[in-house]
Amino acid sequence: MRKKIIKYCLLVFLMTLACIYNCYSLADEEYEALTLKAEVLEAGDSENYNDGYTTYLVQKVKVKVLEKRFYGEEAEIIYYLEDGINSRLPLYDKCKKGDIVYVYATYEAGELSVQALAFYDKTPWVIGLFVIFAGLILIIGGSKGVKALVSLAITILLIFIVLIPNVLDGKDPILFTILICVATIAFTFLIVSGITKKTLVAVIGTTAGVVAAGILGAIFSYSMRLTGINEHARMLSTILDQSKEMISFKNIMLSAIMISALGACMDVGMSIASALEEIKSKKPEISRKELIKSGLNIGKDVMGTMTNTLILAYVGSAMLCILLYNANGFDFSLIINAEDITSEILKSLAGSIGLVCTIPFTAIVGGMMIGQKPIKEKKEKEEVEEEIKVRYFNG
Repeated sequence: MRKKIIKYCLLVFLMTLACIYNCYSLADEEYEALTLKAEVLEAGDSENYNDGYTTYLVQKVKVKVLEKRFYGEEAEIIYYLEDGINSRLPLYDKCKKGDIVYVYATYEAGELSVQALAFYDKTPWVIGLFVIFAGLILIIGGSKGVKALVSLAITILLIFIVLIPNVLDGKDPILFTILICVATIAFTFLIVSGITKKTLVAVIGTTAGVVAAGILGAIFSYSMRLTGINEHARMLSTILDQSKEMISFKNIMLSAIMISALGACMDVGMSIASALEEIKSKKPEISRKELIKSGLNIGKDVMGTMTNTLILAYVGSAMLCILLYNANGFDFSLIINAEDITSEILKSLAGSIGLVCTIPFTAIVGGMMIGQKPIKEKKEKEEVEEEIKVRYFNG
């Protein structure tokens, strides 16, 4: 009996070892495409290199991988200094010893193969630019600058931690975008202005403008039969989990419209609400009608510059597309009917319309709420008027 138990235990032990070995063997055979951080150890001079088909200007570079998983791995790669498709394009900057770069690599059967230089590490410069931005906000804005940075951080977290993961997981982009927009508006205005009538007015006006932009975007994207599919959409579709339902790129386009309009609508909404509160504090006896009229007049002035801001931002983002179509000799009617251009037109105009709609919504809501006299003040006024009437009639 004891021998049988020993044999059984030995068999189980051997089977366990076999399973562990197979697991490691499978792991070694797995294929991974990686982008790794690396340091340039050696950088040669530029030279001509023929790959069997074409001669390119290249630089031979030796790099050391800095990622923890493969730290210390060294490799020699060829860095192409000119574009492989069109040699007329400007040359890329040459590497120097000590440069921090990212490299494309593959990991297969337990072997790391570094293949090409992807791009330079720009992290220090991005951080430096953000430090300048944050510093100027703090210097000029003081305590309100701190609040602005906090609201910005919350907005970024909501987009990258809540919206993006849920959309990639197959959730409805429109629903989550509306929730993110409302949360961003509420958090930002509460942080900047606290719980006041001005905050409530700005929240209502801004939300109305963003929703208007989304509704118009939905109506016209359906009418124009836009798909929302472009080069990035095609790339995304190839790497998404094939077992899950494909995300709606049309809904993502509508999501982009609302998010793009959000900033400008918030700016206009808070500007009008703040101005109305200031007018009311300087002129307490102002009527609701006059306050609404003042809000509309302020909005008209803001509208002229803010609509330009949105339109020019979208034109700037589509500049290469516009140049490409013009260079091909396409006339204007063909250009505005190309989907990548039409989608940018829809974003800019729907966003601008949402911004314009924010003005009357905020002015009317602000005039009604901020212009409303407190109950105590109204009661005191009525009592004074009643006392005057009594004295007058009693002579």
